[in-house]
Amino acid sequence: MDDPTPRRQAGFNSRNFRESDRFATRPDRIAFWAVVLALVVLVAAAASAHADGGIGGSRCSDTNFGSRTLSRGDCGADVKTLNWILRSRDFGSRNGLGDEFNRGTEGAVSGLQEASGLRQTGVVDRSTGQAVVGTMREDGASWYGPGFFGTETACGQVLKRGTVGVAHKSLPCGAKVTIEYGGRFLTTRVIDRGPYVKGRKWDLTAAAAKSLHFTGSDDVRSAIVR
Repeated sequence: MDDPTPRRQAGFNSRNFRESDRFATRPDRIAFWAVVLALVVLVAAAASAHADGGIGGSRCSDTNFGSRTLSRGDCGADVKTLNWILRSRDFGSRNGLGDEFNRGTEGAVSGLQEASGLRQTGVVDRSTGQAVVGTMREDGASWYGPGFFGTETACGQVLKRGTVGVAHKSLPCGAKVTIEYGGRFLTTRVIDRGPYVKGRKWDLTAAAAKSLHFTGSDDVRSAIVR
């Protein structure tokens, strides 16, 4: 007579296999785990988007000021330009200098619109954008660089080909300024002294001039952040 133990053991293992197999192949179980997996993927994607500031990368724009309508909640290089220009005027005294269009920016825009006789919407459309640019002073400028690369500026930094900044005869070193030329804008700082040519107020470094497509000498608009 055969030993019954192996049969009982074999029957036990076979039943466990069938139950496990039935568990894995039941449609409701498959659907359940499919939903769980989908939720995990969605949570991971949302976390990644939050870390990047938005789907597909940063939600902030690097467009030039005047390229789009701006309103509360927007952010980017154009908003930073707006904040710097507004801050240079009395109606921008409470807004920050960052790249976010927040409540302070909105209030400053409304103040500018009121002073300009525009409807107070707090939104920077074409007419308001023109009014913003209209607050900037217009003065002569030139640029420099070749022959000075590798030397120390009056403000104590070594001038290189990629150095972005401006020279001014009297503004403190590090003073913030926005320069506009040909519809392009640059937010930068005073890093040197000059220019010493009559009728010119600003001297742009070679890299600053390149970013503005500025060549030779010409008038530029400026807004000094006090």
